[in-house]
Amino acid sequence: MSTITVSDDRKTASIGGGSVTRQIYAALDPYGLTNVGGRVGQVGAGGFTLGGGTSALSAKYGWALDHVLEYEVVLANASVVKVSESSHPELYFALRGGGNNFGIVTSFIVDVYEQDPVYTGARTFPESQIVPLLEEVEKIFTVEDEQDTNVGLEYRYTFSPQNGWTVSTTQRYAEPVMNPPVFDALNSIPAVGNLTGGINTLASSTSAVGQLGVTRNLFTSLTHYPSLELSQQGLAIMKNLTETRNLTSLNPQLITYSIPAAMMRNSKARGGNALGLEDVSGHLIINLFALSWTDRTLDNAASMLAETFITDFRAAAEKLDAFHPFIYINYANKGQDVFGGYGQNNRDRLMEISKAVDPKGVFASSGLWTGFFKVR
Repeated sequence: MSTITVSDDRKTASIGGGSVTRQIYAALDPYGLTNVGGRVGQVGAGGFTLGGGTSALSAKYGWALDHVLEYEVVLANASVVKVSESSHPELYFALRGGGNNFGIVTSFIVDVYEQDPVYTGARTFPESQIVPLLEEVEKIFTVEDEQDTNVGLEYRYTFSPQNGWTVSTTQRYAEPVMNPPVFDALNSIPAVGNLTGGINTLASSTSAVGQLGVTRNLFTSLTHYPSLELSQQGLAIMKNLTETRNLTSLNPQLITYSIPAAMMRNSKARGGNALGLEDVSGHLIINLFALSWTDRTLDNAASMLAETFITDFRAAAEKLDAFHPFIYINYANKGQDVFGGYGQNNRDRLMEISKAVDPKGVFASSGLWTGFFKVR
């Protein structure tokens, strides 16, 4: 389940469904190759890819799911099938964004690409610099990553007892260029912390999460069209809710990055997928609201905070005509209507495919595998 092999022609790789991001990059690095993989080293290939898969390389290549050529799947009847666009086109469509509703994926055959070492840098800015920071981020999100597909950028607004509220950026460039000029304007903003950027392999440039199994974690997500005003409002809503409820101990973070228009164009060129975004003409912005805590008595407060934040943020987005219904399944919280965000036609199609390949509902909400998000 974690075996990784490169084809003789160096154009594809077979990746076990139990592999994790750093392991995959490390296996491909000696060949000078990469797949479209994650940003965090411990993230598993299976769930990441079945949910879509946004990557530091997405401006160049798009969603991870658009680079899967074949799935090996164990179906509900215990048969093992090879699923590709030509062999099982409907199931192939469903696996590209439909999550774990259709079977157990044991391996993927994916496209791989020539890849040099990459640049990664980080800076932390005081809260007083939010407005100029967001202005520069917006330019990179909507202009620079369209003109230069090597660009990757994300920012996070977070609270810590030591520094209060700060905004940090992670800057990525998919070529071995130290301090890429595309980030010059952003880096001219006064910062409180500067982690010197460096050039490394993708495996060593992936980030890590804290000690697993210690903290309690909650994700929830919202997508919108680019709007500087809405981005500012989102940070203000988060800060106000967290402080008025005295819940800064939940270590709140709002992590934001773009879905470049090139990602949607790439999906359309690859024949579309279950996400339903191939006809979006411009950029989209993904927001991940994350909480992390250790005191189980705060579980309900954390859930309520996340729910209220998304409700208020969505209301602000709708008021500015910037809301988009897509919810990235890998960042979604229970109760969010992920498949509704794919569009009614895709939702109905996924349900029919589920009934066809799993008539007894083994992988459905009332079956044997009830976790994650269910289409039926």
